[in-house]
Amino acid sequence: MERLKRELAKKDEELIRKGEEVVQEREALTDNASNSYMAGFKDVVAQALGIYPETDFSQLGLGKTVVDRRLVDE
Repeated sequence: MERLKRELAKKDEELIRKGEEVVQEREALTDNASNSYMAGFKDVVAQALGIYPETDFSQLGLGKTVVDRRLVDE
């Protein structure tokens, strides 16, 4: 019986460790996706500035959206 308790305790510790690893991986993947989106957004703004250098794009941002032809916070 004691051997089974030790084995269960070991399995429990292993599951907890694996759960923590999954949480860390999920956070890393989320960060990677966010960073990729931000890099893409900056590239688009840079391209638009190349085409329309006189246009002010400073109001644009990741937390903005267009509603009824107006730029508003999401």
